[in-house]
Amino acid sequence: MSNTGSRKWREDDPRRIRMGEKRAEILNAARPILLRDGLGGTSLDRVAAEGKISKMTLYRHFSSKEALFEGLVMSMCEYIRIGLENAPLADINLPAEKRLREELHAFAFALIQPDALALYRVIVSDGWRIPNLSSVFEQTGMRLIRKRISDLLEFGGVAADRRGQIAGEVVALTLGDAYQRAILGIAQENDREVFEQQIEVAIAHAFQGLGSV
Repeated sequence: MSNTGSRKWREDDPRRIRMGEKRAEILNAARPILLRDGLGGTSLDRVAAEGKISKMTLYRHFSSKEALFEGLVMSMCEYIRIGLENAPLADINLPAEKRLREELHAFAFALIQPDALALYRVIVSDGWRIPNLSSVFEQTGMRLIRKRISDLLEFGGVAADRRGQIAGEVVALTLGDAYQRAILGIAQENDREVFEQQIEVAIAHAFQGLGSV
């Protein structure tokens, strides 16, 4: 864990603000290194040198590269969580099918952004060293989108006892083979169209047997 987490300053305390700004500066410097080279290819000395940060300052905030890794994952997951929670559900006046299509489209293409893919790869590669990080990643990403999809399924008339399962299936169908290729770095030129097809399959599955919605 970082060395500064136990400080009990008020939110508006200038010292807290300065510490937060410096922490963000360090994480910014560490981000491209960790996302590119993983935990094994990162050292605090390297982050200090490439980020032009004094070693004393760096070690004051993070006592080890594992603590730095944890701080980066937590900050990126928080960014993802806030983005998902603040993103409005599609226009409430639209039919549920169209609202779900907009939601899935935004979700899928957010996940294939370079930093999002890099974060996922690092979690898979090194997350086992700090098990709670994988849980944080799941809770701020997949679990949140499943909840949003479940809310849309309620609007579309799907029975309450089926929404959770169907939401999970919708996520899996939306990502499908195209997301797997993106993770592996072997995306094909037509994968954007493949995602669109997968989304249509997911929507059809979500409202199967309910007629027009």
